[in-house]
Amino acid sequence: MKLIKSVLLLGVAFLSANIAYAQEGEAKLVDEVIARVNTGVIMRSAFEAAQKEVLEMLKKEGLTGAELEKKFKEWQPRILDELINTQLLAQRAKDLSINVEPQVNQQLLRMMKENNCESTDCLGQKMREAGVDMEEFKRSMTEVFSKDAVISREVYGRVYQQLTEKDKREVYDKNKAFYTEPGEVTLSRIFIATGKDPNQSLQRAKDISVQAKGGADFAALAKRFSEEALGKEGGKLGPAIKFTDLTPEVKTVVENAPVGTVSDPVKLENGYYIFRVDERKETKQLGFEEERVQEYIARTLVQQRSEKQIEEYLAKLRDEAFIEIDPRYQFENSKVKSAQIRRVPYTEEKEKKKKDKDKKEKKAEEIQKATANNKP
Repeated sequence: MKLIKSVLLLGVAFLSANIAYAQEGEAKLVDEVIARVNTGVIMRSAFEAAQKEVLEMLKKEGLTGAELEKKFKEWQPRILDELINTQLLAQRAKDLSINVEPQVNQQLLRMMKENNCESTDCLGQKMREAGVDMEEFKRSMTEVFSKDAVISREVYGRVYQQLTEKDKREVYDKNKAFYTEPGEVTLSRIFIATGKDPNQSLQRAKDISVQAKGGADFAALAKRFSEEALGKEGGKLGPAIKFTDLTPEVKTVVENAPVGTVSDPVKLENGYYIFRVDERKETKQLGFEEERVQEYIARTLVQQRSEKQIEEYLAKLRDEAFIEIDPRYQFENSKVKSAQIRRVPYTEEKEKKKKDKDKKEKKAEEIQKATANNKP
């Protein structure tokens, strides 16, 4: 299922694995069916669009040459497998009467906003300019959302129902440090640029720090000496900052400092900073019973335990389905097995032989009946 998320969802913004599209300057594909899944089909354009997405993804990972070719070949059977899996899940969604039209409409509204469109006609035009058919896009999104809904109901829901209090408690106890609310700090600062003489700048910063530590008004010092626009406002940085978001240099001097503490000058890229701790909120350990902790632990366990169940569920859908794959696309490492159908092409000669055979059989039957009637 990781592939579904990394491939089929790569195309939400104008690209989807089931959208046949052509980039500017490219010839549009002459489409054909490469696989039949019950009453549905997988088109060659869908497969090639997904291949293109995977190829671009691998290139972004830095793969080139023979290494890129090798990795791409490994992905090919997985791409078709997941296209088939998605079709099966979409069909299952219909069996379960799952309606994902609201999610599809929400997706279109988001795209309209991103593309400055006030109507679907406007969005449709922009999609056509990008080589995307809106109806195909909507169908593709319906499949993707249907897939998620089915997996959520048929797999995640069942795994969740099987979780015990003991399971969740063990996860909490082993990862207690993770279930915390980060501490926050509100800071003011004074900035002294390095300038042409770093030593002189450092000495100046030290003098200001000594004054602040001695009781001088920090805001007044900032307005007088700080060499940044923030100084005019008294040096106050604004909203509280989580300790986890502080740079290591700043975190070292303020993480354990009480309110009112003024730091020594801290050297950063462009100069020296003097910090004062205005307010602080300590890190809080979240209790096991807290709703957000329970929800996070449950999501974690469901994700961990569902991978095998998802594969088993998909295997069951495939076993119960009629799947026929064009021999040209039957990859060696594919999980999906194609039905083997022997096709006999029609020819006039074969049809003539069949008619002659039927005529002879009918004549023989008539002679047999006549013979039987003439017996004494």
